[in-house]
Amino acid sequence: MIVKSLLFCVVVVLLAAPLACSKRESRTQLQVEIPAEFTGNFVLLMGVHDAPPLQKDGSAYIVAVPRSGKVETSTIVEKPQVTFKNSGGGQVWGYSERMFTTGDGIPTGGNIEFFVGSKKDFEAEQNKKNKSGGSLKTEPAFSAA
Repeated sequence: MIVKSLLFCVVVVLLAAPLACSKRESRTQLQVEIPAEFTGNFVLLMGVHDAPPLQKDGSAYIVAVPRSGKVETSTIVEKPQVTFKNSGGGQVWGYSERMFTTGDGIPTGGNIEFFVGSKKDFEAEQNKKNKSGGSLKTEPAFSAA
């Protein structure tokens, strides 16, 4: 009887373990508001000491792109699910995220970068940066909504 009880407990634990581990990790929402007249490079510098935190709307962080194209924040958003709002209908090109961590994997900062404008303008900007003549990704990263 004890063996059956022990076997039953082992089976229950083995069946329950995947269910406990299968909880989907929800990604942090980041909404980037791009003014209709904005074109050019944008960079969001995260984890900047003494910089203001990002504003929130419900559970989503909000970033308003300034004319300078640069935002510094003390907030660190890891692997966000990004949405773009742009009444001008521009395209976002060359989107990239980088995180900086300690040796233990604790985030200390990071940045998000992209370009807003036409494909032609993006390629011209990349050619300025990449004088080695390497290939360019010319598919838009996102279309702004």
